[in-house]
Amino acid sequence: MNYKNIKVENRENYAVIEIANNKNNSLDQETLKEIAYAAKSLNKIKKIRCIGLTGNSKFFSPGADIKELKNLNSKQAKKNKLFSFVDQLDKINIPIISFVDGYALGGGFELALSTDIIIASVDAKFGLPEVNLGLIPGIGGTQKLKKFTSNQNIKYLAMSGDIISSETAMKYGIVSLIVKKENFKTFTNEFLHRISSKPRKSLEIIKKLVNSEISQKKGITLERKEFYNLLDSENKIIGIESFLSKIKPNWK
Repeated sequence: MNYKNIKVENRENYAVIEIANNKNNSLDQETLKEIAYAAKSLNKIKKIRCIGLTGNSKFFSPGADIKELKNLNSKQAKKNKLFSFVDQLDKINIPIISFVDGYALGGGFELALSTDIIIASVDAKFGLPEVNLGLIPGIGGTQKLKKFTSNQNIKYLAMSGDIISSETAMKYGIVSLIVKKENFKTFTNEFLHRISSKPRKSLEIIKKLVNSEISQKKGITLERKEFYNLLDSENKIIGIESFLSKIKPNWK
């Protein structure tokens, strides 16, 4: 696919998808389609162990394309399965990490919530302003936020349409790390490099286990099963020998 709305760059064992359309990174159907296609394509490359999702210093993404929504009715949305491309990110085995510098609003915020880790700059802003348009979040915002924060906080965000700081988002458990703006691009590459230095199989299993919607008892049983399986893996031998020899592991 020839990308018109995003930029994709492979760097050693990780890749970066940058939202870069001429609509201030608004999420129209074509942009979402390209993000999903790029993520699925990168997931198939065995040397790629994680994916970074970024925007620019002003907008990670302000959300859905308002002009596209203006002329859209219910019948068209159902027929076109509006926003369904975001659901495809759930099928990506490797970690996807959102790096938010600037505004992540509405669908842009929900897109970040669809990834595995959110890292923000000091200046990043988050919000669900759909209520101001007579709408509600449509990419899973009211549901995906349940993994991070209280129902009361979700209602506050979705009902008020207020925009919160990265510091507040971190207090809510949404953001994992806050980075100084001047160091943000450097940190993005350093963090992706650090995650991509881990064995892909372990990263995939951790993601699967954490995302599994099963009881704790079943989850522990599944975790133990995966741990036992890895005891016979080549990567376990490589990891332990490298640790004891104090050398960098060359994962399979």
